[in-house]
Amino acid sequence: MQKELTIHRSMKHPNISRFLESREEPECIYIFVEYAAAGELFDKIEPDRGIQEDVAHLYFMQLIAGVKYLHSRGISHRDLKPENILLDSKGTLKISDFGLATVFKHGGRTRPLTTPCGSAPYVAPEVLEEEYCGDAVDIWSCGIILYVMMIGNTPWELPSAESDEFRQYQESNGNPNHEPWDKLQGHVRTLILGMLRINPSKRYTIRHILKDEWYMRSNPLMKDGLVHDPVQLASILMDSLSDSCSPVVAYSQPLNTGRFDQSQSIVFDARNYASSQPARNNERASDSSLGTRIAISWQDEALELSQPFTEATFMEVFSSERLTRFFSHSGPESIIDALADAMVCNLVAHTVHANLQKITISTTDQRRCFLTGEVKVVPYGTESHLVMFDKSRGDPLEWKRMFKALVATLQDAENPIHLQMNP
Repeated sequence: MQKELTIHRSMKHPNISRFLESREEPECIYIFVEYAAAGELFDKIEPDRGIQEDVAHLYFMQLIAGVKYLHSRGISHRDLKPENILLDSKGTLKISDFGLATVFKHGGRTRPLTTPCGSAPYVAPEVLEEEYCGDAVDIWSCGIILYVMMIGNTPWELPSAESDEFRQYQESNGNPNHEPWDKLQGHVRTLILGMLRINPSKRYTIRHILKDEWYMRSNPLMKDGLVHDPVQLASILMDSLSDSCSPVVAYSQPLNTGRFDQSQSIVFDARNYASSQPARNNERASDSSLGTRIAISWQDEALELSQPFTEATFMEVFSSERLTRFFSHSGPESIIDALADAMVCNLVAHTVHANLQKITISTTDQRRCFLTGEVKVVPYGTESHLVMFDKSRGDPLEWKRMFKALVATLQDAENPIHLQMNP
């Protein structure tokens, strides 16, 4: 913890969340950082579609700018992933969470790292071995992030021979043409493949990326490394969201292979695998008074956004709330029953807590990776209810895919609960 505080406190860059202060109390240490009002970047990515190429280019450039700064100071983040890529109120990218960051270079001398850490789909293959270079593993993670922005999915569950998708990538000798790799064409494909070279000594470095043709392309959304027009950017992100629903493929029980937990850590038989973010305890969120406060705060924001305004902002065009909630005029019992039926139809393993007006989800996604969280039903005004899908662990794209499949099932049900995406 002290290392995280020391590293984060020293970081000063427009694409890194600003450290404000820390406060230690007997029970815990509080860390106060810059508020990322627009939430996670990956909440804006459409599953299996990604985002518009200019937007992906904008955020990739800002990501690399932040990573370049970190590496220039000898710091490796080691946990670059969806949950740690945030946006501020103007849509600017911010790298956050330095819980696994460490010094890999000091005084001109580079030291090998040995602690296996990161998140399964984004970790470099050499992290699963004995030693690795701190800058090379960050570059790999950036390559995965760019792939996700372009494709709308991660390329594999884990970069090991146990993954059929990764094994197929290995066998392609650096030129995969199977789906969905065949969707990547032109210079962006060259860049991604260069960053995802399995041999770290042959992998692109920051120097290579800065000279890459796709990286250096012009972008109307940028000016001097910043978002040129936040409202235009937010509008493009909104337009990229589709109403189509991808089918969810899950299993009636989580498949615990003892190998890894996708979003939190990878568990090895003989080695500990660190993660900066433990699974959240959502029990406090089931408290009725807290649920009411959440609903009231969201209602206030919705009312504010519904009012006419003369000078639009990024936040007014694209709300900070995760796009995994809906509203309904039906009663909480009817909503819970309908949701439970929809989860049965989609083979989503769940437990109903009728007295708490919530459903806990503990299932697996299409790759048999853990996907857990809960669905809460809270009062919204006097006649409606807000239904919130709160992920605790798992791939955020898979969580959104599951949400959309459940919504599609609810909309086709014989006894609809008349859900609305907006109040």
